[in-house]
Amino acid sequence: MTNLSMRKKKKITIPPSSEGVKIAENALIRLGFDSKINFAKAQLLSRRTITKFFQCRLIQLDSFKKICHELKLDWTKIAGISEEKNSKIPETKYCINPDINEGWEKMHTQTFYRQVTVRDEKTHTIKAKIKWIGDIKSCETLSRIEWNLRKYSGETLKITDIKEGSIRLTVEGSQEDIDRLVSGIKSGELKEVSGFPVEDVQILSESSEDDERNELNNKWCLVREIVIQGIRDRNLSGFDLSDADLRYANLSGANLRSADLSGADLSGANLTSADLSGADLSGANLIDANLMSAYLSGADLRSADLSGAYLMSAYLIGANLIGANLSGANLIRAYLSGANLRSADLTSADLSGADLIDANLIGVNLIGANLSGANLSGASLIGDRIRAYRIHADLSGANLSGADLSGADLSGANLSGANLSGADLIDANLSKTKVEKARFSSNLGFSESMKQDLIKQGAIFEDSPGDRSEVLTKV
Repeated sequence: MTNLSMRKKKKITIPPSSEGVKIAENALIRLGFDSKINFAKAQLLSRRTITKFFQCRLIQLDSFKKICHELKLDWTKIAGISEEKNSKIPETKYCINPDINEGWEKMHTQTFYRQVTVRDEKTHTIKAKIKWIGDIKSCETLSRIEWNLRKYSGETLKITDIKEGSIRLTVEGSQEDIDRLVSGIKSGELKEVSGFPVEDVQILSESSEDDERNELNNKWCLVREIVIQGIRDRNLSGFDLSDADLRYANLSGANLRSADLSGADLSGANLTSADLSGADLSGANLIDANLMSAYLSGADLRSADLSGAYLMSAYLIGANLIGANLSGANLIRAYLSGANLRSADLTSADLSGADLIDANLIGVNLIGANLSGANLSGASLIGDRIRAYRIHADLSGANLSGADLSGADLSGANLSGANLSGADLIDANLSKTKVEKARFSSNLGFSESMKQDLIKQGAIFEDSPGDRSEVLTKV
């Protein structure tokens, strides 16, 4: 199955400098905000995003700009990338880091487009856009680009903005310097800038900066609309709602297919029957959210907090739930076939009747979980040879045929009526496990004495007489 979550655009992330945070904290006081939480609420930004900002951690660039804009601050100064002109390249200081999804190829094998605005404060300026190949990873890269542009075209050029999107470098400068730049590129004299190949250049209108500002305003206007009145059954496919505060919002039936909701706060939100197929919900807060019958196939839910969420009959086929918190979640009859739940927390979750065929459950915490009647055929629960995983769960009636349970600690689990035909049970711990009417056949990992002990406890071995595969002594 195609993982739709992998098709999302790369995100530029950036942290504030320690000095920038001090300036921002003073701005909060100056503007009358008595707490960071109240500031987050007023700007419709998730609390987690604000917390990360004031802890000098990476956050998405558009959220970074919004925070600085609302605090009446120059975002480049808060990031520590706005420096006075020097005769030499500034000291290396990493401050920008693209968010790379698991499964993507390395950065240097792909083409990414970034937009950098360069402005002259002293003279009338015009703009030009350079199409180039590469990716900006650090302040050192930005400084080298600016330094080399000035060296070639003139001292009026200065980097003041970065925009993610289609890989283009936008520069602003005096008529003379821009003419020199355009001429050099068109003639082939200037074929690269700081190692980045240049493909084309064109003069821009003065409205490009306004276009970016309008794009950001549209995003936060939409967020405000959702918060105030809710948006049922609306088409928001592919929209950017990342880092937004959407607590208790009504999005039932909404089309959010491939939408960016990474880092968003959707706790208590109504998302019943919403289409979130391929959506990016990584790091999102979905505590107590209502996702009954929601479509989340192929969605990216890595490290999302779904504790207490209502996911009854939700479609999570092929979803990425690595490290997600699903403790206490209602997943009754949920469709999780092929889902990646590696290292997820399913403590006390209700998975009765859930479809977990071929799901990755390696390292998952299932203590107290209810998997009665669940289908785990082909699921992988393989244990670590040093620290076996504890499955203390209700697996009564579960279909575990063909499941990899090697090394798993099933002591105390309820396997009554479960189907374990063909399951790999090498080094599995079945002590004190309830196995009444549990069905075994062609299993790896049983000695004759172990088999007889399980039969005494009510287990059923369905291997036909004389079938040599019924007992395979573990090596």
